[in-house]
Amino acid sequence: MANSENKVLSLDFGGTKLAAAVIDVQTGRILAEVRRDAPSKQGAAAFIEVMFEMGAQALQQCTLAIPARVGISFGGPVNLDRKAVLMSNHVADWEGIPLPRLATQAFGCPAFMDNDANVAALGSWTYDVNCGPDNMVYLQVSTGIGSGIILDRKLYRGGGLAGEVGHITVIPGGPECVCGKRGCLESLCAGWAIARAGREALQKTTENSPLYQLSRGDPNLVDAHLVIDAARAGDPLAIEVTSQAFTALGIAIANVISLFDPQMIILGGGVTRAEAEMRAVLEPVITKELHPLFADRYQLSFSKLNGKETLLGAALLQE
Repeated sequence: MANSENKVLSLDFGGTKLAAAVIDVQTGRILAEVRRDAPSKQGAAAFIEVMFEMGAQALQQCTLAIPARVGISFGGPVNLDRKAVLMSNHVADWEGIPLPRLATQAFGCPAFMDNDANVAALGSWTYDVNCGPDNMVYLQVSTGIGSGIILDRKLYRGGGLAGEVGHITVIPGGPECVCGKRGCLESLCAGWAIARAGREALQKTTENSPLYQLSRGDPNLVDAHLVIDAARAGDPLAIEVTSQAFTALGIAIANVISLFDPQMIILGGGVTRAEAEMRAVLEPVITKELHPLFADRYQLSFSKLNGKETLLGAALLQE
C-alpha cells in the first residue's frame, strides 16, 4: 500500500447519514466511498467510532495506507480555528470535541475541518461551476439548513459562524426550531421540519388522500420526500406544507441576494432533489421579495454533484 499527495480521505458527519471517501483532489474523482446510516440514538462517541471504521474501510478499498490528509465536513458550527466542534443541534455530546486531532491520531496524517455548508460551497464552486463566479452562495437544504459563502473567490467565514442562514427568523413566533427559537428558516424548510408538518397534516387528512395512501396512515413513515411525493400527487395538505416551506426559503434567498449580491445561488442537499417543485415556488417569491435593481443580476442553480459536494469540498480543506 502506498501514499499519494493527491489522495485525500474525506469524512462527512451528517445528522442522519455518515459518508467516508477517498478522493483524488486533482480530478475530483471519488476512488472509494462508504456510506451508512448514523447511529442517531447515540452520542458523538458512537458517530466517531463508526466514521473512523468507515474511513479505514475506504482506505483499504484503495490500497492506501496513509492519505495525504483528512478533510472533515461536520453538520454543525465549529470554532474559528476549526480545531473543535462548537455544537450539534441534532446529536448529543459534540461540544468541544477536537475532531481533527482525533482524526490525525487515527489516520496518521494532518486533518482539517469545517462545517458542512462551507465545505459544500467549496466543493460546489470547485467541481460544479469550475471556480467560475467570483461571488457565490451555496445553500444546503437537508437535515438542517446552512449556507457557504464565496466572496472574491475565497470562502468567507466571518468570525466563524458566517452563513448560519437556517436560524434567520422568517416567521416571528412560528414553529419551534431545534435551536430553541421559533420561526427559523430551518423550522419551516429543513427535512425534519417538512416531515413534522407532514405528520401534522396526516392527522387532518382522509384515507383516500395521497398523503395517507403513501404513508399507509403511519406517521412514522412520513419524511420530507414522502410529503413532496404526496404534493406531486395533488394532495392539498401536502401542497400547503411544501408551499409554506419553499416560500420561506424563497424569502431567505432574497435576503441573501440583497446582502451579498452574488452572481450565483446554488441549492444542494436532499430536499433540493425536488427541483421542479421548488423552482415553481421559489422563483416568483424571490422576484417578489427582491428590489427591482437585482433583476437579472443572479443565477439560481441546483447542484449537479448529486450530494457529493460535502465529500469533495472536505477533501480541499487545508490550513
